[in-house]
Amino acid sequence: MKTLNLSVLDRVKLPELLPQQGNKIEMILVNSIAKMTDFSPAEISEFAMRDESGLVSWKNGRDAEFEFTAEQVEVLKSASRRADENKQVTRQNLPLIEKIDGLKND
Repeated sequence: MKTLNLSVLDRVKLPELLPQQGNKIEMILVNSIAKMTDFSPAEISEFAMRDESGLVSWKNGRDAEFEFTAEQVEVLKSASRRADENKQVTRQNLPLIEKIDGLKND
């Protein structure tokens, strides 16, 4: 298991980074990552999150720690590589990509 500390922004940006299609196993892993890192109704209230014309905003927030399996880490690293290769790295998702790239392989 690998631990990753994610900010609110990281968690907002993660679904955009994850692949939208792939083989069945990859999509099961993607769904597990998305479900694990998704915001609970209590967090949405606590963080005062709002959707303003498609842009998510929040007033409060705290980082959260998540544990990923080796298979989930590989999906994350693959998504990071794909974003880099396709020149889809932005100033907003760069901190998340750097965190993912910093995960050590077993």
